[in-house]
Amino acid sequence: MKVTREKIVEILINALQEAQQDIVDEPEEITESTRPIGDLKSFDSLASVVVTVHCLAALKWNAPPSFPSLFLGKPGEALTVGEVADRILRLKKRQSREG
Repeated sequence: MKVTREKIVEILINALQEAQQDIVDEPEEITESTRPIGDLKSFDSLASVVVTVHCLAALKWNAPPSFPSLFLGKPGEALTVGEVADRILRLKKRQSREG
């Protein structure tokens, strides 16, 4: 399945907004530059794992990645929505070469 960066960003934002509905009373604005862990109220590493699973399912991911959350980079590094989209594109490219 060919997926554009724009579609990935859309999937990420939709998944984050859906998760926020369960966490906060008033939805927060989410953009490509939003850093979910740190910028969004009550969005922590556990919530990031749940949203990761949702996003990978929406992208029809073949195999789970070797890490629990798309939103965490190097130890202690929280990624922006745009950085997560770029990460997914790199992983998809690697997955298609290996698959």
